[in-house]
Amino acid sequence: MSKNKTKVIYLGNNSEILNCLIKNSDVRSVFCQPMEKNNVNLMEIKELTEKHSIPFHQTEKKELYNYISYIKESSPDLIVVCGYKYIVPSEIFNIPKLKTINIHPSYLPHYRGQHVVNWAIVNGETETGVTIHFVDEGIDTGDIIVQKKIPILFEDSASVLHERIYHEAYDLLKLVLDRIYSGSTLQSRKQDNSKASYFKPRSPQDGVIDWNKDGIEIYNLIRALVKPWPGAYSYIKDRKVIFWNAQFETGSYNSSPSMIINVLGSKLIISVKGGKLLVDDYVALDKNGNEINIELQIGDKFERE
Repeated sequence: MSKNKTKVIYLGNNSEILNCLIKNSDVRSVFCQPMEKNNVNLMEIKELTEKHSIPFHQTEKKELYNYISYIKESSPDLIVVCGYKYIVPSEIFNIPKLKTINIHPSYLPHYRGQHVVNWAIVNGETETGVTIHFVDEGIDTGDIIVQKKIPILFEDSASVLHERIYHEAYDLLKLVLDRIYSGSTLQSRKQDNSKASYFKPRSPQDGVIDWNKDGIEIYNLIRALVKPWPGAYSYIKDRKVIFWNAQFETGSYNSSPSMIINVLGSKLIISVKGGKLLVDDYVALDKNGNEINIELQIGDKFERE
């Protein structure tokens, strides 16, 4: 099958993956969730579809069913899913003759579910991966076509890891498309469900810092929730403070956890169990969520709420 004749429909929110599809297949249509404020990926996807004159649809969950006939009439060879907000129904994923594949940011069957890049960092993992698999009735349970392990470095934030994962995903997707182009059947293998783990979607409330935890756990939470995610947060002087960037250093200090032990310009040094946090990017908010200036001193303590 010729590359430019492999008819593809894309359901997703990753512009890098869409760019790979545009370069290596005939993208017939793109589906995204409704536009969210300041969602750079969705804006980039819209720009790509406009540039290449690709039909662009933003649908709510139930509205997708209204497009079953439209998708059938498009006669796609393949549907590619990546970061799509909704579960794709069987009435759609069974339409293409080559079926539907999903790009999942973990080394399946580990870390099925949502927000797994964030969860992997929160849990202190040192390795994750990316998997391309067939879509079935389950959540990230389909047969694996290709996958690759990816390291998680100690200093990685979720945004850095996300970029690394999808850089590898681009290459794996191109490999899959090349196999189709060569006329090869997409070989796959079943997942070992005995090794599976599943993670639920995270909510902004999951970002509250528990200062009773070890410092490394707090550091992992902060780096897992950097922008564009909601951020790890705590309270001080009746104000919410979001921590956008921090480093962790081991050591032994006499100060109690959550206490500011030094202020170096705009940087806060906070005592935690097993060491200290060096926070160099944070923002304080008033009760209406507006950014405010806040004067913090040595001896001030953060509270859970």
